[in-house]
Formats: sequence, C-alpha cells, structure tokens
Amino acid sequence: MKRFLFLLSGGLFFLAACVHDPFAVIIDDTGGGTLPIDTGGTGGIDTTFYTGIPCDPDTVYFQNDILPILVSNCAIEGCHDVASHEEGIILSTYDYVMSTGTVHAGHPNSSEMYEKITDFGDDDLMPPPPAPPLSSDEIALIYTWIDQGALDNYCSDCDTSSVTFSETVWPIVDAYCTGCHDATLPSAGLSLLNYDDVAFVAENGSLMSSLNGSDGYVLMPSGSSALPDCLIDLIQTWVDDGYPDN
Repeated sequence: MKRFLFLLSGGLFFLAACVHDPFAVIIDDTGGGTLPIDTGGTGGIDTTFYTGIPCDPDTVYFQNDILPILVSNCAIEGCHDVASHEEGIILSTYDYVMSTGTVHAGHPNSSEMYEKITDFGDDDLMPPPPAPPLSSDEIALIYTWIDQGALDNYCSDCDTSSVTFSETVWPIVDAYCTGCHDATLPSAGLSLLNYDDVAFVAENGSLMSSLNGSDGYVLMPSGSSALPDCLIDLIQTWVDDGYPDN
C-alpha cells in the first residue's frame, strides 16, 4: 500500500471527457487521525505541522492512498479539476470530494463514486475511454477507504535517514505525476516516467519550486492540496544528496 504524497512540476492536466449524474453526499466525520481543514476559503488543508504519524497497515489513508488516485485519474483538465468541474464535481481535495462527490461514508456499494469506477462494460465507467480503468488494487483501496468511514486521514513515519529514489521518490512520481506527465499527452511537454526525467527537474530546480510554489512556479498538484512538510522534506533530502539513482 502506497504511503507517499505528492506531485511535480508545472503544467496542465491532460484532457478526458467525463459525464456524470448529479451526486448526493452523506458525510460521516467520526473517527480519529483526521487532517485539520484550512477555513481560509481555499478549500485546502493546513499542512504546516506534520512531523510524522505512524501508518497502520490495516488502514487506508485519504491523503496517502486515495488522493493520488483521484489526482492522476479524475481531477484533471476536462473532467473533475477545479476549472472543469464536470457536472459540478471536483475531486482534487477531500473537502471537494465530500461536498461535490459521491461518497456515502461507511457504505461503498451505495456510493456512486465506487459504482462509477466498477461499471465495466457500461458507458458511464470512470475514468472514461481512452483513459485506462483503475486497477483492481486502486478500486480496492477506494472501497476500503469508504468502508472505513471516508475519513480525511494521513500518516507518515517521516524518516529522512534512508531516502532513496526507488523506495521514496519514485512512488511519489508514479502515484501523482505520471497520470499527467505521461508519454502520450505530457502536461507542459514534460514526461516523468523514469529516473532521468525526475533527475532533470531536480537538477534545474523546478521539482522543489513546484512542490513549494516558489520562484514563479505554480504549486503542484494544480488545484489540490500542498504536500505535507514531512514529505517535502523527504524529496528535499534526496535532492540535497545529489538526486542519486538508488
């Protein structure tokens, strides 16, 4: 189960046509381990004080497991990002998912979000063709997250002592970036498919500038929450070490 966050360098998300029926929302906010919500009107999450929350292998975490799936497959241009908001649905942050999405906390089989990603052979399957459907592992994560209460939860052991590209940095890129920066329709003409691609943006500074929203770069992922400080530290450690291929 992936436990890493977030996205990379600047650019737009690739296009995918989406059609949905209007959604009803039932929110159950019980349970522990939830994230603090920024009430300043941005719809984002305050990520300023995360110093490490141990991960429970039996728990699915929204920020670690679910949001990467949504950002790479749903919250994209022409579909469910903030700008496009097809059928009024935005899936780029927890607040948007729960206020405009299709989640009935504790009841995945009656949640239209889950129904849409499992309607194989149906014209309403999401993501729509030509995008590939979600994998069985991704579908299982979404089912379990809803079943466990659809919480806005997060975990990170935040150990920067053994950061590697293969075990730390690449899972971030794979989960959050390749959906937009792929080989077919790479956003901003930038593909992020292997070590060389990621090392390139690390070397020229655009990787960390995008994660921090600094030096004139738009904060990534576009329209979603910023990476928690702990996870930015993990990537920064790799960059400071000379972005090794390890």
